Amino acid sequence: MEDPFRQTRDPKVRADRYQRLAWEYYGLAKETSSPFLRADFQRTAEDYQLRARAELRLMEREAGSTAAAGGT
Repeated sequence: MEDPFRQTRDPKVRADRYQRLAWEYYGLAKETSSPFLRADFQRTAEDYQLRARAELRLMEREAGSTAAAGGT
């Protein structure tokens, strides 16, 4: 199993990892009967979704800057 705490510089790998964690927490939120845990799992899932989107935006910016540098 991949170590989720291992640092990587690849935004695609980080985005995929955050996305997987988000879906795991969404699943936990659906399965629990405790309103407190459901809300906590939901917030955690949303946080991981935001992190995944941020990594994808970073990847797009890096691709754009690379394309701009190559075009000049």
